[in-house]
Amino acid sequence: MKFSVLSSSSSGNCSILKVNNKTYLLDAGLSARSLKDKLLLIGDEIEKIDAVFITHEHSDHIYGLASIAKKYSPTIYITRNTYKSLSDSDKDKISPILFKFIKSEEDFIVDDLKIFPFKTSHDAIDPIGYRFEENGKVLVYLTDTGIFVPRHELINADAYILEANHEPQMLTMSSRPWVLINRILSDKGHLSNQDSAKLFSELVGEKTKSLVLFHLSNECNTKDLALLAYKSYFRETNKTIQNTKITVSDKKIPTKYIEV
Repeated sequence: MKFSVLSSSSSGNCSILKVNNKTYLLDAGLSARSLKDKLLLIGDEIEKIDAVFITHEHSDHIYGLASIAKKYSPTIYITRNTYKSLSDSDKDKISPILFKFIKSEEDFIVDDLKIFPFKTSHDAIDPIGYRFEENGKVLVYLTDTGIFVPRHELINADAYILEANHEPQMLTMSSRPWVLINRILSDKGHLSNQDSAKLFSELVGEKTKSLVLFHLSNECNTKDLALLAYKSYFRETNKTIQNTKITVSDKKIPTKYIEV
């Protein structure tokens, strides 16, 4: 099992997971053309996509879903409530037979993957994250949540893709309207760099070798600030993550494939 964060920012999120001879997308916030270009950068092809796992209906996570589905016909795993919240236009473009409905908090199997969709706290209809397990190796994909209480199923995974959305001071001093600022800071918003670091400190275990920080705000965060928040938190709490390689994702350049 290996993965790459193809693109991640406030304007579009999409990752790829490869397990044996199968290829899966985690969210579809890129157009089909942009996705194809990102995959070429890491030596892969859009035609190989077998399925897409959707977390929620916000445009930065489903922007390219209709075009990808129309051209390449992957299976789409989605909760029924999230499906209902898709626009009529998107539903009209996607063949109904492509949708497979899942429920949060209920395991299911896809090929060689055991998958556990878990609830998150976001201002979407039915937001979820995913725990992927194959041959004893575990990847946790956790994004778009204002708060999150660690749970035993997600502790000590081999790898994490984890939101680090904003630096609070940059957010409050930004030109964004206060309604939006308060939304982001709320329990239904996004994890700050500091929230992300604290959460990871409660999830990381001796098996954990990789962490990719993603969904960084275009306007209210930087890679350096995200890393600084992590270093500061672990230094101040006398905790260590020396065995974990931290990568910060990019809007334009995919991460190299990371083995789980």
